[in-house]
Amino acid sequence: MNRRIAHAAQVVALVLALALVPAALAGKGGNGGSTGSTSGCTQSAPRASIDNTWAWGTPGSWGLPGQQLKYAIDVFNNDVGCGSSSFVVKMSAPSGFSVSMPSSTITLNSASSAYVWANVTSPAGAADGDYPLTVTVERAGTPSPATTSWYKVYSTDTLAPKLYWTSPSDGGAVSGRTTYVGFTSNDDHAVKKLDLSLDGVSVGSVLCDNISSDCQVSYKWSIRRVHGQHTATYTSTDWMGNTATQTATFTVN
Repeated sequence: MNRRIAHAAQVVALVLALALVPAALAGKGGNGGSTGSTSGCTQSAPRASIDNTWAWGTPGSWGLPGQQLKYAIDVFNNDVGCGSSSFVVKMSAPSGFSVSMPSSTITLNSASSAYVWANVTSPAGAADGDYPLTVTVERAGTPSPATTSWYKVYSTDTLAPKLYWTSPSDGGAVSGRTTYVGFTSNDDHAVKKLDLSLDGVSVGSVLCDNISSDCQVSYKWSIRRVHGQHTATYTSTDWMGNTATQTATFTVN
């Protein structure tokens, strides 16, 4: 009797094991092998964009001959439902241009993006013109379609920057415990530096990073004990030394 019971138990165990085999194979692509992706994972080619823009939409950055410009490269992992992946970013430039990247490798989760940075220096004798910069993103040696921006060399510029969004404005009034004093500036090429002063005293200075044609500066000012009339001076300087200045006289209530 005990032998019959033991034999029956072995038969039941064997039947259960055979029943589990199809499910196990299905988890491995139905043939016992790996598909190269997990269940629910869809891999797509990565892409990159170079976020330097000039004049609100024209790709590229302006630079003087021999000047180093910093380019922001936004890398996108277009996978859906997968784990993280590592990508290698490469930038190519015309002969004579120098390209350096603090880090050319980036690891991203599915459906996420992040920046890497490239420093590009034009030749000291470069002629005025637009020079292409091409970026690709690779995963396991397979490159994505290339994206292109420009290094826009210039050697003359006579237009001063423009100032806007000045705060406070001339004739305005502020109140409360604190207020922000500042402004934004853009240029037909690139803004180099912004300076901000209150009542003749410097309270802020910003060196612009040439990622775009815009630059801004802001200063948080405690106004609880400075009631009365004050003056703010806003100054913007471009890379050719052209300067624009505005002065605002305002009241602290």
